[in-house]
Amino acid sequence: MAVSNHERIGRGLTLLNQGLYPYIKREMQKVYGEGWLTIATSYMSDDETFKPEAEDILGNNIPVLLTLIIKQWDQVFSKKLGYTERALVAELIETSKTWAHQSRFLTEDTYRAIDTIARLLKAISAPEVNVAQQQKQEVLAILSPKQTEKAPTRDKLAEIIKQQSFQDSSLLRRALTHRSYVHENPQEGEHNERLEFLGDALLTFLSGEYLYRRHPEKEEDQLTRRRSALVDEKQLAKFAIEVGLNFRMRLGKGATLEGGFQNPNLLSSTFEAVIAAYYLDNNYDIEAVRAVVEPLFDSVPESIVEFRSNVDSRNRFQEWVQRNITQTPPKYDTVQVGGSSHAPEFISKVFVGDKQYGEGKGRSKKDAAKAAAEDALARLEKSGLASE
Repeated sequence: MAVSNHERIGRGLTLLNQGLYPYIKREMQKVYGEGWLTIATSYMSDDETFKPEAEDILGNNIPVLLTLIIKQWDQVFSKKLGYTERALVAELIETSKTWAHQSRFLTEDTYRAIDTIARLLKAISAPEVNVAQQQKQEVLAILSPKQTEKAPTRDKLAEIIKQQSFQDSSLLRRALTHRSYVHENPQEGEHNERLEFLGDALLTFLSGEYLYRRHPEKEEDQLTRRRSALVDEKQLAKFAIEVGLNFRMRLGKGATLEGGFQNPNLLSSTFEAVIAAYYLDNNYDIEAVRAVVEPLFDSVPESIVEFRSNVDSRNRFQEWVQRNITQTPPKYDTVQVGGSSHAPEFISKVFVGDKQYGEGKGRSKKDAAKAAAEDALARLEKSGLASE
């Protein structure tokens, strides 16, 4: 029987639990002695805390264990772990929450989760890291059998960044510098937002041209949806991680503590800025940029682009609502407002609770509701809430 991605992540979290609990217990005891358990169980629910087997419950509660590291970071864990590991912990807290809600995981997201688990286990020298590495390789083989063949080409940008192969190294430095870092270090000068603007334009053009050449049979609307899927925030954040930008970003202390190293918005923005910096460093040579981004485009499985481009806006809006507000699905109020009997026109309004989020028109109830969801998503994106 095939193993689902949800099951794979569940196995990875179980493995993490096995390696993490003895490490946490040992480090907490060094600071608090026998009183460590009282502090640790304070992060559990009241029902769990007062049970006789509270320690056993703690030892099998990965969200609480991960939260404990964050809460006791300054007092206990920062002595041996760095901000890189703190960012891994913050990312795994979100992964465990998503997993607990029975959400469906794409294979690429599963690989990312198992890789993060393996990296944290390695950081705490847990013996379970070897099994985690094996799990990661299994997912990688499923993700893309050809990925290994493309690796040398795809890793070109990673090598450029790693070796800082810039004629003007200050361009890369600026591209990696977030506004929060400049705010805390005024002498640093300019942050990366202007480069981000240019990088966004370059990626929009290059991805559009890439898809135009690759899919001569596709119409404009299909190409537009595919371009959105190829260079949306989530995908650019994945590119940023692939080329090693996630822990090279220069963030202020506040942004770091808030989990900035795994924030999709910061990751995608930094990736755009680095692309712009590389373009400028190569004397505005678009071919140089194309040579490093097209292998990244190639690395995205066609099935993933197809899936994302066809995801119904109603599903996407519902996912956002359930992730950020309530598990109750949005409600659509759809009525006919005009047209003839054979060509009616409908208007739909979408509500979350009593609050209206969007409105749209269509020639059918379904089209009107879809338009309302698209309007809601557009408003969220404009307000900067779409990625939450």
